[in-house]
Amino acid sequence: MAIEAMRKVRVAAHKSVADDVWNSIQSIGCCQVIPGGREHTEERDSESLKTRARRLDDLLSEVRFVMRFLEPYAPERGGLSRALGNLPEYSASELETMASREKFLETAAAVRALEKRALEVKSSLSRVTGLIASLAPLSSLPYSLDFYSRGTESVQGNLFSVPAALADEFKSRISSSLGEDAEIYVSPGGGKDAARIVSVIYARSAAEKLSLAASGIQASRIEVPPQMAALPRDEISRLDEELSGLNAEEAAITSEIKKTAGDAWELCEACSDKWGVERAKLEAILEGEHTEQIIVESFWIPEEKLADFKGAVSRWDELTDIVVSEPEEDDEPPVLLKNKKYFSPVEPLVSMYGLPGYRGLDPTSIMAPFFYIFFGICFGDAAYGAIIVAALMILLLRNRVEGTIRKFILMLIISNICAVIFGALTFSWFGDSITSFSFLRFLMPLGHIQILDPMNDPITMLLVSLAFGFVQIITGLAIAMYDNVRKGDRFAAFADQGGWIIFLCSLVLLGLASAGAVPLPPGIFKAASAIGAIILVATQGREKKNVLGKLFSGVMSLYNVTGYLGDVLSYSRLLALGLTAAAIGTVINLLTNLVSGVPYVGALLGLLIFVLGHAFGIATNVLGAFVHSLRLQYVEFFGKFYTASGDEFAPLAVKTQYVRVTGE
Repeated sequence: MAIEAMRKVRVAAHKSVADDVWNSIQSIGCCQVIPGGREHTEERDSESLKTRARRLDDLLSEVRFVMRFLEPYAPERGGLSRALGNLPEYSASELETMASREKFLETAAAVRALEKRALEVKSSLSRVTGLIASLAPLSSLPYSLDFYSRGTESVQGNLFSVPAALADEFKSRISSSLGEDAEIYVSPGGGKDAARIVSVIYARSAAEKLSLAASGIQASRIEVPPQMAALPRDEISRLDEELSGLNAEEAAITSEIKKTAGDAWELCEACSDKWGVERAKLEAILEGEHTEQIIVESFWIPEEKLADFKGAVSRWDELTDIVVSEPEEDDEPPVLLKNKKYFSPVEPLVSMYGLPGYRGLDPTSIMAPFFYIFFGICFGDAAYGAIIVAALMILLLRNRVEGTIRKFILMLIISNICAVIFGALTFSWFGDSITSFSFLRFLMPLGHIQILDPMNDPITMLLVSLAFGFVQIITGLAIAMYDNVRKGDRFAAFADQGGWIIFLCSLVLLGLASAGAVPLPPGIFKAASAIGAIILVATQGREKKNVLGKLFSGVMSLYNVTGYLGDVLSYSRLLALGLTAAAIGTVINLLTNLVSGVPYVGALLGLLIFVLGHAFGIATNVLGAFVHSLRLQYVEFFGKFYTASGDEFAPLAVKTQYVRVTGE
């Protein structure tokens, strides 16, 4: 239960070596910048650095564009494998050589040109496809389209879309209105509900008559693009040829993009990581205080890393000055958890809830055993646990998993080892498969280590679950008591936690003694519980101003025993989830036995049900075990003592996404 001690380091470096000094600081990855120096910096003193930062921002923006554009065509880079830490490794000098600014800008210009061509072709494809779709209903027209787009000096044409039911009426109205001044054509019908195309070629002098006749019936005017002049079927044929050419051009551009992606993707990754690291370093330098000759900046550094830090910047001793100090009372250093290797895998779970304050308590080492045990009880099957342990161990051995993901996997491994132990103690191996299948009877000696039978004796399992819950709740009160003592508030420790510990433990022991489970007279525990109650009544109303208020609040505080009872009962979920896992396994085995007797295909069906059923059991039970075990920590345990008020330690480091940098 430890939080890494932090030291404040103030570094003053001459500007001639500042870049090198901050490079070294970044390479060791243990210094978090303390912001604030920028407020005391004259703009002229950092303008060149800001110009560099802006240039890097422009480059990184261009890298992001190129990668977004090329990503659908980029070669497969092993997504899951990379997520598990299997990144290509380069030294800093190799990365510097790969991240060629000139080569990248050439690539970016080529990609921009490809994007422009691709957009132009896409726009043309959309235009041609739209024209073909609009001309399709006109394909049967026997007239050239220039009649409708331009007409002649004395003749003009119009096209109308008319509901099939009104086409004859529309034709009749136009004919009666214009007479010999119009030639009318109605397209063949495609069904009684389909629209019909009506062509009207008329003398320009009859335009007003046509307008009046058309307005009296439901008809939509069809506009013909001015570039359309030939017969509709000829225009469609021409557009089809143009469409084929555009599709071929699009395929050629796509092929060129794929080739560019294959050649440039590694360059983009290197540039993104190299310039991202450089930008982070410049941001850190800009946070410092700049004068005409020096840059001054403060960092938080873990105490155990001070020697590494001093060694990293020692080569510039003559041009740097370092001052190390302890955090002041009003400082809030960042939090870096430090636990033994079998507790540290639980640190990500603590971080998910929120880190403790720098001067607070780290609950990791106390929470870890409870979480591991509770997960084991909830999952509760030795075979399930063994399968997951084996799979995760193979995953760790075959991949270079680091950081939080590695801790999370280790947490699951330890938790599932507990599931193997608890499953063995309850004789649960794929549920009751050992007793269900005759060919597994040779494993019956494993039953000799069984000490619990949740399916046939759930009350005992319930008592075990509640006992674990009571122990964890008392542990939470004890930690809160210790924290008050540590802060110098001994009375609060005695009154607020000590009174409850005495009262609750005495009540439980009284019940056990009355049932004959404790070889001591119940009177002892009656007296102890009375003492605990007196302490609570006398102290819990101490903030009230008058005697009656103090007494009333003290008496009412005893009602909180129901809250503790509810907290303890919450741990019955350990029994519920353990029974669920066992019941699912038993049902799967029962179904397997039922179908195995089917002639010819029974064995195959039984095997299929067994494998898929238990795979489903593993998937659902591991999720439930994780979520509910974590809930007990966050709600019932942390609520007794824990305050999450800390900020995570975030050092300036060589943080990359696509490659791993080795060496300085």
